[in-house]
Order: sequence, then C-alpha cells, then structure tokens
Amino acid sequence: MRLLALSEEIPSVVSRDLKACGIQLIPYGKQAEWTGQKVDGVLLTKEASQGAWEEALPVLSATPGLLLLYGPSIPYGWAQRLVDNSDGDEAWEVVRMALVADGEKALIGGTADGFWVRTLCRSLAKSQRVSLVCKAKEVDEAVRQLPLYFVWKERFFVELGEVCDQEGISLQTVARAMGMDRRVGQDWLYPERLDHRRVMQWIEREGRLVAEKSNVHRVALWGPAVLWREMDKSWLQGKEVCLVTQEDESIPNDIFPEWTTNRTWEKALKDADLLVIGKPDGIIRGLPLHELVLCMKQAIVLDACACFPLQEARSLLHSYRAIGEKTNVWE
Repeated sequence: MRLLALSEEIPSVVSRDLKACGIQLIPYGKQAEWTGQKVDGVLLTKEASQGAWEEALPVLSATPGLLLLYGPSIPYGWAQRLVDNSDGDEAWEVVRMALVADGEKALIGGTADGFWVRTLCRSLAKSQRVSLVCKAKEVDEAVRQLPLYFVWKERFFVELGEVCDQEGISLQTVARAMGMDRRVGQDWLYPERLDHRRVMQWIEREGRLVAEKSNVHRVALWGPAVLWREMDKSWLQGKEVCLVTQEDESIPNDIFPEWTTNRTWEKALKDADLLVIGKPDGIIRGLPLHELVLCMKQAIVLDACACFPLQEARSLLHSYRAIGEKTNVWE
C-alpha cells in the first residue's frame, strides 16, 4: 500500500511504524515530484495538512482512495468531521488508525465493510497484527483514555509500594502475583508516561534520604532533561551532578547551568557515588551490573524503573532502592 504523505514533516517513528504495517509513504514535496505516481491514498498526521490535501484533490481525483489519519497529533473527532463534511462523496474513504500494545495491535476507525478498512486489516494481518474495527471517534476515545488509565494504574502500584515498604515485602513479587490474574497483567511501570510528578517526588524523597545517610559527592542522573525539570532539585545543591544524555537530545545551557552532561555512560558514571535512574533505555537495561560497580566510586543506585534483577542488585551493589523494594538500603 502506497500513501502520499501530505505533511511537511513526518516523525520517523510514524514512518517506521507504518512501514512495519505494510504501508509505504511517498514523502511530501512539490506537485511535480509526485504527480503521476500511483498511490492508494493520502496520509494526514496533523490537522494543518488538510489544506494540502484539498489543494492536491484536482490531481488526486483520478485515483481517489484511502484518507488515513494516523499519529499522535490527530485532534479528537477530526476523522468524524471529515466524514460529516464529505457531502456524500464516497470516493475518499476516511479511516482513523492507531497502534496499541507496542505496535502489536491496531485500532481501525471507519466503515466496517469499507474497501480500505478491509484492505488495511488484511495488510496488518500479514504483518502479524490483530485489528479491531470500530467507529473513528471510538478510536479517538480509546487513544485519549489509555494514557489516563496508565497514570491511574501506575499511581495504584506506587501507593502499593509504600505499603510493601512498611510491611517489609517486595512490590515486584506482589505485583507479579497480582498479574497472574489476566485482568491485571504483569506490566505496571510505563516509562512513556505523560505525568512524571509522582515518580519524581519518590526520587526526591529517596534522594534526600541517601544524601543524609551516605557520603555522596557525585550524582549521575539517567533520563531525559524533561524529567528533571519536574523534580525539586534542592537536595542536589552542593553536589557534582552529571546528566546522562542521548545523542539526539538537545539540552539548552540555561536549564541546568551547574550540571555537566555526557553522552556515554562510562564518562557519566565515572567516580559517581549515586546513580539515579528516572527513565530506562536499552543501554541501562542491558548494562552488566559488575561493569557499573567497577565504574562507580560507590555503587549506590536509586532506580524508579526497576531495571535490575533484585537478587543480582542485592549481591553486587552497595545499596539499591527501587519502588517498593528495600534492598541493601540506607535505612
């Protein structure tokens, strides 16, 4: 399936996800660059692109087809408004699409017996993805409610972690036991959360306790800059702080003027007394703990993401603290 992308910029993650679903994008450009190319329809990823679609209609009218609305910037109800304003023109089939479950499943909003809805479902099936066909606004509602549900679920388990701390038991074990019920599931930490305040409050509280109980001079913060903007940083005053950054992350100098940044974990963790993990990535999840211990001055880890196996952390690290897990802690 080939779609003309009428947005000037398509996020790389959108192109990657659609390609995995069997959808090839023809990049946006001047009319001469794509006139005459056979396309099955048009991709819109933001409402501002509607004008470009309307301008392209005279050229595209010879091969009308799918009008696919996909991506994080699709306004609520936009797909339905396009259907309502079509004036009975059935040539363009409007479909709202969203991927869920880490891209393993798809929500398809449109006419159940529509040609392009069925075609999309077949294409997704070939890429081993299950589809749920429903109304466009039902897709919008599911997309709107999912992040809110994740926030609620994470809040529940963070509060359960406080209970586990008081009782001297493991949150990971309790969560795993509860997750044996399919209505709960095994996963409760969602690093892609929209609201980081609760986790940042936990990090601040535990960070202050570390500073009181341990001789900490150098602190390494693992996670994007946006995380640490939401944290009360007063407990870091007087300490040497290094932020572990990714290659593609731009950090203005005026945000954390007293902090240093490093794009390699070896330099960031060298001689660090405390490592604070705010958001995991493939590097930290795959980092052997013995290498981390050798790099740091003191192997004290404050982990809001449960990156390491508890038994290994207990045996190798000087102190390890995760939500609901008091392992070799400073209390």
